[in-house]
Amino acid sequence: MEVQFTDNIVIKLADVLNPVVQRAKSIKIAVAFMKQSGYSLIERSLRECLDRGGEVEFLVGLDFRITEPGVLRTLWGLSSSGLPIRCYCFSDDSANDMPVYHPKLYLLNDDENVVFSVGSSNLTRGGLRDNVEVNAVIKANLREEIVSDIYGLYTRLKFEQKRVPPDLDYIEKYEAAYRQVQRKSIVALQGKKVRAIVRELKEKEKSLPKVVPTGSELFGWQKLVYERVPYGEFRTSDMYVYEKEFESYYPENRHIKDKVRQILQQLGTIGLLKHPRRDRWERI
Repeated sequence: MEVQFTDNIVIKLADVLNPVVQRAKSIKIAVAFMKQSGYSLIERSLRECLDRGGEVEFLVGLDFRITEPGVLRTLWGLSSSGLPIRCYCFSDDSANDMPVYHPKLYLLNDDENVVFSVGSSNLTRGGLRDNVEVNAVIKANLREEIVSDIYGLYTRLKFEQKRVPPDLDYIEKYEAAYRQVQRKSIVALQGKKVRAIVRELKEKEKSLPKVVPTGSELFGWQKLVYERVPYGEFRTSDMYVYEKEFESYYPENRHIKDKVRQILQQLGTIGLLKHPRRDRWERI
């Protein structure tokens, strides 16, 4: 495993990410905020990735102030043209009790190694180049347990909270609220006009396709455990029969049973298992 740190003073995050993006087979980016300025810094590298058969996915927060509708249109247009690029959005109108969506995770896989960045940088020009930021950029082999853990975190970000794949109508509704806030500052979010638009946006979310988890999206520990989950109801202890097999994949883990229990909880959280009663599970 290799670790380096970026601060955008000595080392720019954009300069570290771009060469990796170019050769990646799979790119997953989860950020609170995204602007065209940030997307433009990695756009050429993303195009090279796509041209080489790579796949790209974004989990983007919609705050009505920073994330720009223009970049959402860009991603929607690329996806609509048939390119393997997906965007899922989470709108935060600050009117509910859900935690604020605020990650900055870049996860790049070339089928041999994974490079991931975790830190303070959103997908904006400031985050990738101009602001003083701190990010840990880690390169690890696919079989290392830290890679399993970071993929597990991304999967939970994608499926734990409500995510929607935006269509053009949804983006236009977001843009209407965004423009009001840009003209009148954040207080506009509490105004009647913007609140009405936000209600329309939330109503629109109900009609958009649900982001449904599948076993094919799992990686590492989650994939190992899920592939051995029996059909019908089972006990947690039923999974311990695979303890030696799991240990062969991650020999440095000395707490296999604890990990199995943790992963079952994760699979339940993202919607692949039901937990009908204590110590009982069932595949959905």
